[in-house]
Amino acid sequence: MKKIRLRCIVNKLHLLHIENSGLISVTAAVRIPPELRRESAPPHNTGLVMNKVLVTGITGLVGSAFVVALVRERKDDYEFVCLVRSGGGKSAEERVDSIIRDECAFDGCPEIADLVLSKIKVVEGDVASINPAELAKKDKLQGVDIVFHCAADVNLGKDPTGKVFRINYEGTRNMVELAKLLNVKEFHYVGTAYVAGKLCGTAYEGAPVDNGFNNPYEESKFKGEYLVRESGIPFSVYRPAIITGRRSDGRIRKPLAFYRILEFLGKVKSHRCSKAGVDPVDFVDMQINFAAVPSEHVYFVPIDYVQEAITALFQLPVSNTGYHITGDSPVTTRQIEDSISKILRLDGVSVSVENEKNAQEGSQLMTRFVGDLFPYFSSDIVFDQSNVRAALGDSVLDWEYGTKGLETLIKSFYQDHFPNVEWLQKVISEEPPRLPRR
Repeated sequence: MKKIRLRCIVNKLHLLHIENSGLISVTAAVRIPPELRRESAPPHNTGLVMNKVLVTGITGLVGSAFVVALVRERKDDYEFVCLVRSGGGKSAEERVDSIIRDECAFDGCPEIADLVLSKIKVVEGDVASINPAELAKKDKLQGVDIVFHCAADVNLGKDPTGKVFRINYEGTRNMVELAKLLNVKEFHYVGTAYVAGKLCGTAYEGAPVDNGFNNPYEESKFKGEYLVRESGIPFSVYRPAIITGRRSDGRIRKPLAFYRILEFLGKVKSHRCSKAGVDPVDFVDMQINFAAVPSEHVYFVPIDYVQEAITALFQLPVSNTGYHITGDSPVTTRQIEDSISKILRLDGVSVSVENEKNAQEGSQLMTRFVGDLFPYFSSDIVFDQSNVRAALGDSVLDWEYGTKGLETLIKSFYQDHFPNVEWLQKVISEEPPRLPRR
């Protein structure tokens, strides 16, 4: 495959002894020809003012990445009103300021943070509890003509209090109602590829089919997507898979999902070695089984691809279309197992279905703390890319993680998020003396 230079300027931070990203190929930045951009379509307004976008979820991975990328590309064409909760001792405005500055630094463009923030007005509120009729009267929302709804609760476990459904379903219902009151022309919804649930086979990009669900998160996003589809407002739906580190160096600003497994295994090894008086730099027999059916289709999708693809698709005229933002080069559970075991120097790690009563203590702990992730590492879903290819071209999918790419993102996680754990910094900086044993 032809290697093409990335658009984004990234910080040239040196990962320890990582010579390159290990990716087979990196896609070109997605450029939308001027004749296809939104302004060449029937205008949302008189054409004398910017498009005004109501954004939810700007404090998350996708929302912040989207806003920063759109301002970089189209700084004179968009302004944003962001619905944001206060929290963590910070006001809604303070949270947005902090996140945008972090995102700009992560994207290698800290100098534009003030510009991005100048395009944003903040309204404090929670999608699950807003009163759409009252919110629609606020001065800051007057003139909004597009909604970009990204806010979600991504808890993959049980939902005993109903919080996941309140945010993902009730929140989406509130945003659809608000969009109607504001008479917006477009509704952009960030869902999940895993509305496909327990499907075995190909998931297409059209209206999802109920195949049963692995958790309330999937069901809430499935039902939330249908609220958008049945709203009568022209829409685009973006369905990312498991978001992981960017293609250039494996880094991610806010690690979620898969990274919990990396954190779990690192901490378990530290504890065992401390208890046994063993040097954690050496290989250790963990006797841990990942209780899942091995899969050939684990869709890790780099955050920069998610950013580029959604930003590009957003600029096209809407056509009531869904898009799988998953990439087309899944990895296997065997590749994941081998990569983690090699870097952490773990023996006795396996992926297989095992009778729980015969499981070792480590396997039981793994099921307890990260078992909600197991369905995504045993999934047999293949995500169709027809709409993405038709909209953005085949070259947008010319990238692949592969084993070396997995090793890069694993090493970058430990480097960035556990910088003071000496043994971790040592093992990611040196090749192991041998390969792991099962």
